[in-house]
Amino acid sequence: MREPQPALVATLGRNVEFGAVLAVLLATGWVANHFVALMPAISERQHLSVATLDAIFGIYAVGLLPGLLLGGRASDAFGRRAVALTGSATAAVGTVAMLLSQQPEVLTVGRLIVGVGVGLAMSSGTAWASDLKGPAGAATAGAVLIVGFAIGPFAGGLITGAGEAGVRISFGVAAALVVTAMAVMIATARRPPHAVTEDSYDPSRSTQAQGVIRALSWALPLAPWVFASATLGFVTIPARVHTGLAAPVAAGFAALIVNGASGVVQIIARAARWGPQAGTTGAVLAALSYALIAVAPPTMTLALSLPLLLLLGCASGLSLREGLIDLEAAAPQRVRGTLTGVFYSVTYIGFGLPLVLTTGGPRLTQLILAAMAVLASTAAISRTMRLRRDSHRQS
Repeated sequence: MREPQPALVATLGRNVEFGAVLAVLLATGWVANHFVALMPAISERQHLSVATLDAIFGIYAVGLLPGLLLGGRASDAFGRRAVALTGSATAAVGTVAMLLSQQPEVLTVGRLIVGVGVGLAMSSGTAWASDLKGPAGAATAGAVLIVGFAIGPFAGGLITGAGEAGVRISFGVAAALVVTAMAVMIATARRPPHAVTEDSYDPSRSTQAQGVIRALSWALPLAPWVFASATLGFVTIPARVHTGLAAPVAAGFAALIVNGASGVVQIIARAARWGPQAGTTGAVLAALSYALIAVAPPTMTLALSLPLLLLLGCASGLSLREGLIDLEAAAPQRVRGTLTGVFYSVTYIGFGLPLVLTTGGPRLTQLILAAMAVLASTAAISRTMRLRRDSHRQS
């Protein structure tokens, strides 16, 4: 029997490693977002105001931002696997804390800890996927993360709506998934954690600086529309629609539709080879969605809300996919993790949008959404003009 060729063995090992990375990202998306479907039940049982619950939801971003920035930089220096496992373990700790108690103080601390862990895992895992598979790896990482964002709240809504212990069961399932993904990553380890060293990529300082500036100048204009669009869809809109469904189930369905549309449109964009123009489309859809929500009545019908959920999901997915590919195309490898963290940090600013809209009142809400529509339109126009004179990417 012939021995496997070294190249084939290396390819198989890389594929197994890539699968483990995707498992961690899927679990990360789940544990980050399943809380959305638990919010109505927790609010009712703990007698929390909407503003308090939105603050608990939004504090996740306070932990997430340093997690993203530190995680990306640490993964460049110490290796993707070590940081991804650290982030996953941190997210599991925060989730277990909320499993044990749903008091407001514990929820606040737990969500903060989960945010830190998710940030570490997202930035290192996405950069790792990009290292392994290039642009396809970066895009796949974003799509799998979105799948986790979609399935987590949907499953959480079904579990929570099934009985009194549903909230605790949902936290338990999320924690178990993260631990399982960590076990898969550890079991498939085939080499020491990878760190990008000075010797592996050695451009001049000026060339590297140009690569950093170029990567961020392409990716960051798309970043704000990723989670601003998503949270409008699965937090703000369900509160304005009367469906007759239990609140956790309605929130779960909204998250499934938004994030499902986000994942599907990314698959379509790849299969149809839409290229960098897909980022322009994402910004246009974001602008259209924000404008429609700004002029929509306070109470929406299903006929109006469902198309909005789909539009918001597509805007989120295309902005995420093209932003990550923009980074992969231009970022120097030795700082790819750092730049991925910067990109995700800007995307997650959108997670604070529901709290701002809740506390601002109807008139301010309209003004904020109108301003966002103008900014997203500006991003789309600028990208279109730049693509005409700059062959940034061919696919």
